[in-house]
This record gives sequence, structure tokens and C-alpha cells, in this order.
Amino acid sequence: MANQVAVGVAVMILTAYIHTWALGVALTSFDSLKAWARRDASAFRLSTVMAATMIWVMSAHLLEVGVWALVFIFLGIFDNFSVAVYFALVAYTTLGFGDIILPEDWRILSGMAAANGFLVFGWSTAFQVEILNDLRRADG
Repeated sequence: MANQVAVGVAVMILTAYIHTWALGVALTSFDSLKAWARRDASAFRLSTVMAATMIWVMSAHLLEVGVWALVFIFLGIFDNFSVAVYFALVAYTTLGFGDIILPEDWRILSGMAAANGFLVFGWSTAFQVEILNDLRRADG
């Protein structure tokens, strides 16, 4: 069990670094979008900024799912990358279909992937809310 927890924690740390980098890039890039949206704070411009930010953040999530999938491949849990991505995505989003399960000696990783996704999606939601609040503060 300790090896499962160690692997899970290592992947969670890696995804935290990826997400921190992605949000940092979004904040840096956001400055030009923010200026554009503030020139005419229409619903279209606000929605465009939010959509662009969401797509960037979702790209980070997909990269993080890919990391989980690669770990599953490396551990020999799956030999097919598309199956590994499918399982990682289902676990990471906490959807948990249950049509594919991990071998008993690696089963804890599915819960850790779910906890990772749950936490990082919450972080992403807070980020999106802060972006919108920042735009709205500038508007008023």
C-alpha cells in the first residue's frame, strides 16, 4: 500500500506544478485580454475572456490526465494508451464508471487520481471566479 500512496502523492505533486504553471501563464496572458475586455465591458468580451481562460485551464487538466495515463502505462497497469487515458479521465473527473478497474495492488491510485482531480477542479473554479471578479471590479 505504501508504494501506491507514494506514487499517487508524486503524481499529485507533479500535477500541482503543472497546474501552477498553467494558471501562472494564464495570469500573465490575461493582462492583454483584460485590457481588451475593459475597453468595452460587453457580455461578449467578458464571455470571450472567460472562455479563453476555461479552454486554457481545461488544456492543463488534459495534460494532467495524460500524466496519470503515462504513470499507469509505466507501472504496467495498462498497455494501451487510449485505455489508460480513458481510465485516468474517468477517475480524475470523479465520474467513476467502474467499467475498468485497477488491479488490486494498484487500486488505491484510482481514488488518489479522483482526489487529485477533485482538488484541482476546485482550484480551477476558484481561479475562474477570481478572473471574473477581477474583470467585474474593473468594470465598476
